Amino acid sequence: MTTTKNATHREPMTERETLREDLEHTRQHLADTVQELTRRLNVPHRMKETAGNAGHRVSGAAGQAGQRMKQVPGTMKQVPGAMKQVPGAMKQVPGAMKQVPGTMKDLPAIGRRHPKATAAVGGAVALGVGAMAWMARRHK
Repeated sequence: MTTTKNATHREPMTERETLREDLEHTRQHLADTVQELTRRLNVPHRMKETAGNAGHRVSGAAGQAGQRMKQVPGTMKQVPGAMKQVPGAMKQVPGAMKQVPGTMKDLPAIGRRHPKATAAVGGAVALGVGAMAWMARRHK
C-alpha cells in the first residue's frame, strides 16, 4: 500500500512510514474511545449534568408560564366582547347552510377542472382516515 507523503511532490511513502501513520491513527482512535468510555462511566458527573440540564429546562418553562399568566387578564377582558358577537354569527348560520347544496353540486365540475388538486385532497382524506383507524386500533 503506497500513499503520498506530500501531495505536491507525490513521493511514495515507505512501508515503515505507512505503518507509523497507521499506528498514529490507531492511537488517536484508541484515545478517543477511552475518553468516551471514561465519560460514560463517570455516573456522578453525568447525573449532575443531566440534573443541570433539567433545571435549565424547568426554569425556562416556568418563565414562559409566568409570561403567559401575565397575559391572561388582558385576554379575559376580551371575552365579553367576543361573546356579544356570538348571537350575530349564529344568525348567519342558516343562510350559509342554504348555500351548501348548491356548492355540493359544483364539486364534480371543480374536480374535473382541477384533477391534481382533487387527487391530492382525496389522498389526504384517505391518509387521514387510515391514520385515524390505525390510532383507534392502537388505543384498544
